[in-house]
Amino acid sequence: MGRLLQVRVSAWTYSEDEVRTAWPSLWKLAWPDSNAIPKKGVMELADAVFDAVRAGLIPDNQAKALKEHADKADELRQSIEKALGDWQPGEADKLTYALEDTMDALEDIAADF
Repeated sequence: MGRLLQVRVSAWTYSEDEVRTAWPSLWKLAWPDSNAIPKKGVMELADAVFDAVRAGLIPDNQAKALKEHADKADELRQSIEKALGDWQPGEADKLTYALEDTMDALEDIAADF
């Protein structure tokens, strides 16, 4: 890296609309007022679902049903961030597939609420 120019390895969501389409039940659960949230990507949704479960922002029966996968999604989200921070984009890429699969499992659960 230069003195003024920095190189970053990052991951971001290309289309927030696709996140809403892929996981509509999670979207509504995590962000009942989504206009208040400025950035609504995959990583942010995983974090918001984890927070909703952990902080008791949703009913207990829903939190219990989501807990295992919400914990896994949070672990994967943190692992992606760590891999990117360690300049391991290949590892981060592999983890994104696991995170999306976990979000699919969470959506299947949340769709029953």
